Amino acid sequence: MRNRGYRRDRKHGRSCHPPVTVTIMDDIFAPLRGLKVIEIGIAMAGPFCGLMLADYGADVIKVERIGSGDESRNWAPFFKGRTSHYFAAANRNKRSLEIDLKSDEGRQIIRKLARESDVVIDNFRVGALDRAGLGYDELSKINPRLIYCGISGFGRQGPRAGDRANDIFMQAFAGNMSVTGEEGRGPVKAGISVADIGGGMFGTIGILLALAARERTGKGQRVDTSLMEGQLAMLSYHLTYYFASGTPPVRRGAAMQLSPAYRAFEAADDWIVVGAFTDRMWEGVCRATGRTEWINDPRFKTGTDRAKHRLFLIDELNAIFRTKMVAEWVDILNAQDVPSTPVQSIDQVVIDEQVLSRDMVVSVDHPVSGEIRMAGLPVKLSDTPGAIRFAAPLLGQHSTEILSELGFHRDQITDLMERGVVGASRA
Repeated sequence: MRNRGYRRDRKHGRSCHPPVTVTIMDDIFAPLRGLKVIEIGIAMAGPFCGLMLADYGADVIKVERIGSGDESRNWAPFFKGRTSHYFAAANRNKRSLEIDLKSDEGRQIIRKLARESDVVIDNFRVGALDRAGLGYDELSKINPRLIYCGISGFGRQGPRAGDRANDIFMQAFAGNMSVTGEEGRGPVKAGISVADIGGGMFGTIGILLALAARERTGKGQRVDTSLMEGQLAMLSYHLTYYFASGTPPVRRGAAMQLSPAYRAFEAADDWIVVGAFTDRMWEGVCRATGRTEWINDPRFKTGTDRAKHRLFLIDELNAIFRTKMVAEWVDILNAQDVPSTPVQSIDQVVIDEQVLSRDMVVSVDHPVSGEIRMAGLPVKLSDTPGAIRFAAPLLGQHSTEILSELGFHRDQITDLMERGVVGASRA
């Protein structure tokens, strides 16, 4: 598995020498090596949680519906061989067990697997796996050390606990869409699945906390989080803004609520983002734009002062930024130690020298699609790094292997497959 990187021409955004091959380390020292995880989920929230554990060494067994698997397997666009981009992103480093959970035998296999597992991830509606006899109460009797992480829409309590929810729903319900989009315009969904990914990330944190507690107590426990709680945690300063001011935050487009120089500006050729949020950075903006008289102007002395004159300053800065190209402004602002950047598109990001230097674009060999490229590991550990060991699995690719590890003999496995209890990939 390799990271194919390109050194980038900073001025023009082009690759300027052939690919460099970087070897990704094996997972022998990965921090979660030896941890066994059962992931029962679809799309992004549960799978993202499983992905975080798998990338850092856990053996994640992805339980998939027989015949069809995770619905995201069918979401275009596809790599060669009809490998979904979405499924590939969220399911590397996992093994696939294709099984009929509606059958008694299928559920019994999961119970047997849970007996020797450390973690279960469930991202279905509250109560769905309980009704199948695969919830926390049932499985914790089989394995008291088991950590059971439920990632639902609303959490286990409250009037909407059992309701269905998904990413766009929760971005709207939890208030994210009320602060996303252009001022005075309609609601806009965030460009990433922030509610799903947030639910998965907080699920991962909860599992790691429960594992730490288990080291002391010897017991597992239930981890209960939701898309709603993840969104509200991410909106925490918007909530305190409201509690402090009595006024709900509103949409500000590509800007901070009150700062006139923490936003996107249109330059002569393209868009630039300026991130000046302190008094010192504001002074840097004044010097960079040639408006040094603003530094000592009492109207603009503090952030509160500037907020009162926000619209005036934005109009002035808009006119100034239109006079030069993005690259010129970046150099000028950097000289004043003011964060600024072009607004890069994904095709620019994946050849950016800094991105590549951090191994954040990697290649992995897929059994059907060949070499596919994806995002790398976001957390680097000096002594116990994670690793990308293999690509997202084919449906049922590891069913036989997993059943064999559970003690099933070849003829038993064949019988289960012939009767449609378990499936396996044909590739």
